[in-house]
Amino acid sequence: MKNLLFILLFIPFIGLGQSIIIPVFANVNNQERVNYWENGQKLSEVQYFNEKRDGSCKYWYKTGQLMSSGLYKNGKMYGPFISYYENGQIQSQGNYNYDASDIYSRKDGIWKYYYENGKIESESIIKNGVEELKFYDKEGNLLLEGEGC
Repeated sequence: MKNLLFILLFIPFIGLGQSIIIPVFANVNNQERVNYWENGQKLSEVQYFNEKRDGSCKYWYKTGQLMSSGLYKNGKMYGPFISYYENGQIQSQGNYNYDASDIYSRKDGIWKYYYENGKIESESIIKNGVEELKFYDKEGNLLLEGEGC
């Protein structure tokens, strides 16, 4: 009887949660946290170590289309990052440079931004903190060249 009462009280709550924490490799300090939209689609999947983002980090639109994907190290972004429009076209892509002594990670190298139609919108080339920008029209023709800050 106790088992039946437990099942009747517990079963209705299974599957209603919007967040799941999964220990990875049997280490409670190493977790993957998964969140869901109210429609049941996955919202995010983020790896943590000692309560800081560390590893893969992905976000999705309510439709199930991937929104962004990147990597974290000790709570800071590093390496390749890519974001998408809801139609699946790439919105931006580039790399983050991780430096343990800095507060934030910095964009580094070539970053490209795209129109929703898939054509390049702008390109940013970052070297030693200096940014060179190029802008394009919706057909992909170069509009303006210049250096930023």
